[in-house]
Amino acid sequence: MKLLRPLLTCRLCWRITLTVFGLILAVESVVLIPSALQFERNDRQRLALEAQILVQPQLSIARGGGPDLASLIGEYGLRAVAVYGVDGGLVARAGRGELPPSARAESTSAIPVASAVNEGDLLVSWRSMGPDARSVVALIDARGTSQRLEAYVLRVAGLVAIIVLIVTVGTMVAVDLWVLRPVLRLRDSSVKAGADPDHADGFALRTRRGDEMGELIRAHNSMLEQVAASRARDRAMTEERARFLARHDPLTGLPNRAALLEFLEHRREMAGGATLLLVNVVRFRLLNAAHGSQAGDRMLCELARRLQRVAAAGDFVARLGADRFVLARGEPMPLGDTAALAERVIQAAAWPMAASGADTVTPSVRVGIAHAGEGPFAAQDLVTHAELALGRTDDAYGEKYQFYSADLAEEARIRQQLAQDLEQALARKELSIVLQPKLRLEPGAGEQLAGAEVLVRWRHPSQGMVSPATFIPIAEATGLIGPIGDFVLRSACEQIRAWLLSYGGSPRLAVNLSAQQFAQPQLAEHITWVLREYAVPPGLIELEITETAAMRDVERTAAILAELRARGIHVSIDDFGTGYSSLNYLRRFAVDTIKIDKSFVDDIGKDRNAEAICDAILRLGHSLGTRIVAEGVETEDQAAFLRRRKCDEAQGYLFGRPVSAEEFDRTWLASQAAA
Repeated sequence: MKLLRPLLTCRLCWRITLTVFGLILAVESVVLIPSALQFERNDRQRLALEAQILVQPQLSIARGGGPDLASLIGEYGLRAVAVYGVDGGLVARAGRGELPPSARAESTSAIPVASAVNEGDLLVSWRSMGPDARSVVALIDARGTSQRLEAYVLRVAGLVAIIVLIVTVGTMVAVDLWVLRPVLRLRDSSVKAGADPDHADGFALRTRRGDEMGELIRAHNSMLEQVAASRARDRAMTEERARFLARHDPLTGLPNRAALLEFLEHRREMAGGATLLLVNVVRFRLLNAAHGSQAGDRMLCELARRLQRVAAAGDFVARLGADRFVLARGEPMPLGDTAALAERVIQAAAWPMAASGADTVTPSVRVGIAHAGEGPFAAQDLVTHAELALGRTDDAYGEKYQFYSADLAEEARIRQQLAQDLEQALARKELSIVLQPKLRLEPGAGEQLAGAEVLVRWRHPSQGMVSPATFIPIAEATGLIGPIGDFVLRSACEQIRAWLLSYGGSPRLAVNLSAQQFAQPQLAEHITWVLREYAVPPGLIELEITETAAMRDVERTAAILAELRARGIHVSIDDFGTGYSSLNYLRRFAVDTIKIDKSFVDDIGKDRNAEAICDAILRLGHSLGTRIVAEGVETEDQAAFLRRRKCDEAQGYLFGRPVSAEEFDRTWLASQAAA
């Protein structure tokens, strides 16, 4: 039964078998029907001949007289017979049954003519031989014809059934042997090969057939071999690509950090020392946002090529991150030669590069340098030393490269300790806010308060007051700037609420938003929720975002600023003029205030270029309908210049230093409330 089950369940086999079965039946039907009709005609003709043989002798005996027909009735199924003369007159008649006179007209020959009268009778007529030819009409019982015909049909049908059965079984056996089994083998082979394509050639089928099925099996085997070979090639390419990517940067093709560490470890094993130059693209994220990621990728690839041109034979050039490259030499270099190499790197990067369209950009890089003398050294420590030196360049005015020293390591240790202490500062309530007043500069305004900027301060339990210039970069690097910014916002709202309850009003307080805060999703919803929590009107809060942070994602910035202003919150651009913004972007930003950076205000009266920049910012802001605030005003000359240029507001030590909320209340609000 197991052997028959595939055959019995084979849909293809049944279709072929039923087709053959139907064709045989059709052919046998075409043959059987005429054969049955011919059998019936032959049987009737036989009955007619038997009747003629029975009657004809009597006619010969009774020549010229009446034949004895009565004795013939009943013989061979003869029921009635009539003889007619030449003149058509009835000569003799015997038996029962209707013999139509018209039947004798059909007896024109000696061969009897038979015609059916009804289902059981057969009418036969013929003309006898001789000079006295007589016409004979006989009625014969033909009921046996139907029985014989039925028996004939049954015999033929039985024979056809046997033939059909034999042909059908033979067909199914042939289909099973020559079609089904090879097809099932092909199917099983394909399924197994699909489940394990890496070893598809292991499921090839053996065959010696020379027909089309053999050709199909051989083509199938060839396909499996190609699949296995293709998978092997793909696997080899994937492994090779994975090995390459494990040690190389996919964008520039340069070795990556892992490859660099391998290189340095090799130098450590050789005890040959090394020199490491860590190159950082200044403000790359801003350049990337301003010109698009594709332009940023092109700039990085071009910078990689320039570093390779600067490198000497045997130098190792790698890319460590989005904006960082390394040029390593497998020997300690004299300080003078190292400085010269760093300057060549800086100069090579300073040439203009294609950005977007016809625009060009001139990247600026800074370099951190670390040395490992001859002898054992730790590869990762050397990279860390270069990173510490690079971090110092951010604070070194005008210095674009810096050497590592032990002081930098101590400074890094102190910063790490401060970062750990800063994590606890919020919980220990070591942070507080101070307020720096902003005054109106309109003629006749005197010292009229316009608002205040909220700044954060940290009183360390052992070190005392820590400068914001120290802990704010640490907070930004560790991700703590978000919670600190939220603390400042809530503290400002709490102070505004207290003033509203005490005086019925409050000056507008400006709160700085860090780039990390500005990147938070649902920023506008969060700020609105905080304002509602403290029942503070939105118009009494001003959010300051730096120009650099605003330019990281221009489209998102424009959408967020528009949403904040739609909620009634004032927005200002801080440190304006220090970034890479364009007038087109500024026009798209919905802001209430532009703040002139302190670096420009400091040079008023000293540098005509600084004065020209301040004047241009003032004209630009007024043309856009925004207020202009000058930061860091410390002298009367600076204030006078700003008044002449119709600057709206100013803040700085000339008007007031940052003070606690209580002192700000006594100095500014209480006196104005009394007045």
